[in-house]
Amino acid sequence: MRVSPLEGVTFSGGEPMQQVWALVELMGEIRRVAPSTSMGMFTGYTAPELDRGQYATRPITPPAERHRLWRIVRAHLDFAVMGRYDRTQPGTAPLRTSKNQELVLFSGRYEERDFGEQFVEVGIDQRGTAVITGFPILGFPTS
Repeated sequence: MRVSPLEGVTFSGGEPMQQVWALVELMGEIRRVAPSTSMGMFTGYTAPELDRGQYATRPITPPAERHRLWRIVRAHLDFAVMGRYDRTQPGTAPLRTSKNQELVLFSGRYEERDFGEQFVEVGIDQRGTAVITGFPILGFPTS
């Protein structure tokens, strides 16, 4: 069996920024052992909210420290999908399932065209339970 090298990791929900202390530690460790690894994140927060330190953390963190931690996270990221999911605004843009979400490119590693079209995979296990993975497509039922 041949194993391909890992291109990248993507942090997603819950909400990665709620565990910002662990996120910063993990990102630093990944960067240490695999410096060329791409990093992406899905967050329900917008860029202005994060820039202002307006996000919840566990444990509770003072605003100035939240500012500093976001700058560290942002420095590691190649891209992030930002903004709350809104099922009333379904979208089809790469990586974004609602039109209000924004794809932010933090490095020159990727361009938007590098992210392929959305797809959904439906699997049915032996008990007849359907499992849907991927990105819901405009008009595809998500509930």
